[in-house]
Amino acid sequence: MSTRQELAAVLGDQLPPEWRAAFDEVPRELFVPDVGWVVEDNGADSIPVNRAVAESDWLAGVYSDAAFVTQHEGGRATSSSSKPSMVFAMLGHCDLRHGQSFLEIGTGTGWNAGLVARRIGDGNTTSIEIDAPVAARARENLRRAGRSPLVVTGDGEQGYKPNAPYDRVEATCSVRSVPRAWVEQTRPGGLIVAPWETASAGLLLKLSVDGSRTAAGRFVGTAGFMTLRSQDRVIGGEPDDFDELATVGSTDLDAPEVVSGHARTAVGLLIPDMRMTMDINDDTGYLEQLWFLAPDAWAAVDPYDGTVRQAGTRRLWDEVVSAHAWWAEAGEPEYTRFGVAVDTVTGGQWTFLDDPARTVPV
Repeated sequence: MSTRQELAAVLGDQLPPEWRAAFDEVPRELFVPDVGWVVEDNGADSIPVNRAVAESDWLAGVYSDAAFVTQHEGGRATSSSSKPSMVFAMLGHCDLRHGQSFLEIGTGTGWNAGLVARRIGDGNTTSIEIDAPVAARARENLRRAGRSPLVVTGDGEQGYKPNAPYDRVEATCSVRSVPRAWVEQTRPGGLIVAPWETASAGLLLKLSVDGSRTAAGRFVGTAGFMTLRSQDRVIGGEPDDFDELATVGSTDLDAPEVVSGHARTAVGLLIPDMRMTMDINDDTGYLEQLWFLAPDAWAAVDPYDGTVRQAGTRRLWDEVVSAHAWWAEAGEPEYTRFGVAVDTVTGGQWTFLDDPARTVPV
């Protein structure tokens, strides 16, 4: 039967020594419901578990290094307990010290808030959750674990001004732009750690806030999270009449390269409203076609002969080629050289390469 100790062994150095006491004293099993879905490493498959039917399988899910989905709505996961290695990676980037004030955006099950409360004190820990039933369950979970941070029901995009300023703000949901309130409610010298997403890339952003209430920082890892509700959008597939609408051309660019590695991340940052996907033959497992999808434009590329079909209000594949060329001319930088800057005075926000003064041409 899986145990906390076995998970600690799996995590190894990913469980920092300063977080070991919180890990031991705030057990994840108190925060995970009896019925849920354990997400496989590839993120595409989830395994249903039911404690009443098979407690050993449920416990194995709880103490595996996997996300545990706790709620679905409309066919989409809307709440979960994050993958433990990601939980502690993000907390490590928060660089918390006892007595600092902390705001969490997205309480979820409450486990992350419980860990933080054990580390810096219940009275220094605030968490906000938009879903009232989820927030209520989190409060009960925290009570059972002997923790009592403040859990507020509300829109996390607005932060929580009554307890501001905060030394650290951490989001457990991804954003496409950093809400102004988060920067304004962070103390000068404080940090904001948040998953950042485009339609085709998920990254972890670490921002430092200065005395003029501006913030800047680079991407420090990859991360895939549910999106902040107010920024959530779904980019669908191509229209039914795509074949009739599309113009046909060709490309010399290696399309599979565009959808992998650092090229994918860079192109995603330059074209943030574009989703990349692919058609795989179910029988052979071979790649058949690459798709580039935006709300108002669509492109399909044959990965073998370079045939390109495009339709919509934009020449989307042409944008991909230009973005890839910019990345290549910049020296094919890795994602850790990119970052985001926020100016709450002007309301501006931009992506940069190496330095906030070197703006990425989104």
